[in-house]
Amino acid sequence: MPRSVVADAGGVLVFAGALEGRRPADVEVLALDSTALTVGRFVAARHEGNLGRIRVELGIALAAVDEWFPVRSLVADTLERAGLGAVDALDSWAAVLLAEQLDLPLLTASDEVSSQQIEIYRPW
Repeated sequence: MPRSVVADAGGVLVFAGALEGRRPADVEVLALDSTALTVGRFVAARHEGNLGRIRVELGIALAAVDEWFPVRSLVADTLERAGLGAVDALDSWAAVLLAEQLDLPLLTASDEVSSQQIEIYRPW
């Protein structure tokens, strides 16, 4: 069985080739289902409303994930860890919590997240 890594939206986009950066090789990619919305917002902004391009790149990005996990069980803990005023890095903080629960590393493009329990890989 391949080694696994949790990815937030930035990590998913790196695995899909939509963002430049290093990624762990030969790994199973795990992500939260809410990450799909963050990825979708990025792709839509990137393609400025061109629905054909959005659908293609979004499809590629979503297919890069081997297993999706529901976010609902992490909402309260994510808000506690990130702070109640956090908005931009919520996806990344939730991904940190999932990675900690699964005892797996996290691939993220966020500089805002950290953990004392798991390795955090950044694509640069």
